Amino acid sequence: MEQAKVHEAEKIKETDPVPPMKAEEPNAACVSALDMILKSLMRTTVFSCDLAITLYPLAHQRLIQDYLAHLYHRFLNKLSPIMEEKGGVSEILINVLEILKSWNSHLQFDDLVKMNCTRCKMDTEYPPQPSFGIFIVANSLRETKSAFEDFTFERILKVIKINSMMPCKTEGCEKLSYVDHIIPKLPSVFTIALEWENNETREEILATTSVIATEIDISKIYKYEGECPHTKYNLVSMVCSHGDQYACVAYENNGWVSYFPSEQQVIGDWGSVLNTFIQLNMRPEILFFENDMQRKTIVNAQINTPSDVKITLVQKWHTLQMFLFCLLPQS
Repeated sequence: MEQAKVHEAEKIKETDPVPPMKAEEPNAACVSALDMILKSLMRTTVFSCDLAITLYPLAHQRLIQDYLAHLYHRFLNKLSPIMEEKGGVSEILINVLEILKSWNSHLQFDDLVKMNCTRCKMDTEYPPQPSFGIFIVANSLRETKSAFEDFTFERILKVIKINSMMPCKTEGCEKLSYVDHIIPKLPSVFTIALEWENNETREEILATTSVIATEIDISKIYKYEGECPHTKYNLVSMVCSHGDQYACVAYENNGWVSYFPSEQQVIGDWGSVLNTFIQLNMRPEILFFENDMQRKTIVNAQINTPSDVKITLVQKWHTLQMFLFCLLPQS
């Protein structure tokens, strides 16, 4: 090649724009899990009470969709490293709550551990540990139920929860003894995370999910030392694995509904939910229980909202909708 042409080719090469690097897509399953975690959280009253649920259901649903769209992009950018590591759905939930700390007060509570040594009879109190709920292996539900057929869901959770021992702090003793888990203040939402194996049969899925109850009394799982007498919680939503994707199953309008990435399906009663788990090979991985009395208090307060406040709520919704639209990434 002639020297002039070589020089011209090098000049063109130097001035060619460098093609932008294509950002790697996060793990698809984790992206789906993030989407359904946000959907499930927004099905609880405490997270979706910015507008009157009862008075303006259509406007409220639109607000939820706009809010989720904003949160989804916000969390997706921050959680990409975790997603690349293929973290579990419960790990994604914890990181979501750490990013949006204002939500922590609704789910987080102190888990106090006390122990009475069976050898030296000394009482030991350990520093309170912040907790978002109970994390258990799914097959422990069906195994415990198989061993104790008359046990309720709450009692099974307590057996699994207290099946831990800690050493006595008395010098020279150090004997392992079972501990009491104490909860001094009730969370608005109580979370149960289930870790599943990858090869459960339909019979095992049914045997596990059949143990789950839609209403629990938290005082039958923990030793409750608070003042509020209302310790009952209702299951309001679940994050369920569905093959390589996730779905949200929520209780709405006196029945259960499933939310998939591209569609919504009416399921029906709880028995139909269990059948859906079997038919679609779905596994509930995160269960959100909401305090029954707190939920009723929020809804009743909305029903009794004065008319002038109702108008203000609708105006705030329109303002927030425009604000969220401005925050969304522009294509």
